[in-house]
Amino acid sequence: MSKYKFTNEELELLRVAKLNQNQSESIKSEMELLNKSWEENNQSHEAYLEKIEKQLAIINMKKYDRKPEFVRESTHEEPLDWENLVKNANRVMDYDVDFEDLLNQEEFVSAYKHIKEIDIEFEKKTGLRKKDFVFLTVAIALQCTRQYVIDPWIKKQRVTAGANDEKGRKGNTESGWYYVDKEKILINRVPYDVQRYGTNASIQKFLKGGDHRLMTLGHDPILGWIFGTANIMTSTVTRVDFMSAHVKCIDNENIIHSLADTMKVFESIFKRLSEEGDDAKLSLGSAVVREAIHLISDVNTKRSLPLPGVGALSPELGKKLAKYGIDTASVGTEVTLSCFINMLISMIHRICFDENKDDEQFYEVRTRKIILYSNLIASTSNTIGSVLTKRYDLLDVGGMLVTITRLITDVRFICKVKDEFVQNKLDEHFDGIQEEVENIYKSRFE
Repeated sequence: MSKYKFTNEELELLRVAKLNQNQSESIKSEMELLNKSWEENNQSHEAYLEKIEKQLAIINMKKYDRKPEFVRESTHEEPLDWENLVKNANRVMDYDVDFEDLLNQEEFVSAYKHIKEIDIEFEKKTGLRKKDFVFLTVAIALQCTRQYVIDPWIKKQRVTAGANDEKGRKGNTESGWYYVDKEKILINRVPYDVQRYGTNASIQKFLKGGDHRLMTLGHDPILGWIFGTANIMTSTVTRVDFMSAHVKCIDNENIIHSLADTMKVFESIFKRLSEEGDDAKLSLGSAVVREAIHLISDVNTKRSLPLPGVGALSPELGKKLAKYGIDTASVGTEVTLSCFINMLISMIHRICFDENKDDEQFYEVRTRKIILYSNLIASTSNTIGSVLTKRYDLLDVGGMLVTITRLITDVRFICKVKDEFVQNKLDEHFDGIQEEVENIYKSRFE
């Protein structure tokens, strides 16, 4: 069984190549036999031709146990296109052909040596130069300055930030269930910001005394666009375990009133959209806007918003992350600043491009290597330093996300450029072989 995995197209190509190899070897054997016959016989021209015909007949009968590969079954002359070549190869060889069937050990070694030479040439063309190392050093210094100076300073500024946008807004004064009037959606307080309970004993521990931003899906930066919007339209609050409760207003304060059905929350919205037409669509649009206003107002507060999905995955994990200031605001800031530094280094390095000395694609590979290496070094050193010193508040989560993204995109780009380079070099090599063969035939038959 082959150690290589081939596509159907590659298998067809190997079969055709093997068929051509067998035919070439057969023709070579015939020519050797004819040349030997020419040297051994001094007979007349007519006798020699008669002997050749007999020898060819014997060769065609003894050539293979299988059907002769180069003899057509039909006297009809088929066009020599690729489809017919594949058809003929598949008919003659009903087994998979591997590289070992085409190349001997010496040819394998020669092929790998040639590929290795191409790899070395690519590395020389895309390897970092002296000026590239200057950019790499500057990029690492900027990323480390961001991690240990700028990011902590920004976190400290959030201590004095405002609570949110709820101050001065009205409570939810609706008397109905699973419904909020269109005119009140934008002016009401969002129901999932509720932190008080009513007199219903069964609902007293609905949020279990935890951080309401971690416990409610309306505050999730991603899931909030679904559940938060639905809560706003229905005056409900949905917990991270997808349990819901009604929110009512008592003395202008929202309270958790009683349990609600999460499925009915969405059913009521779909029913509203089907029955109320444009008014329902306007209500939905207003709820989305209200959700956006609240999320934006919460992002830059002292506690900010939890990371997407963390509350639903594990509220305890969310609390630990929040303790070290790892939240949507901090990670978002780290991602933004890290990307800005990467863009700045890329732009300045691009300005230094000299088309007379460098190939554009190879220069782009060098630029991406500078960014990738600087991100890897900065993220690795930050992780090791934070763990060793137990200063998890300095952990650069946003920078790690950028580094992971760069690993995927940059490595993919470099591999693509390398693949094109190798393919071009192999094409040049085979073009040279083809030209050499054509010259041999010309010299023999001219």
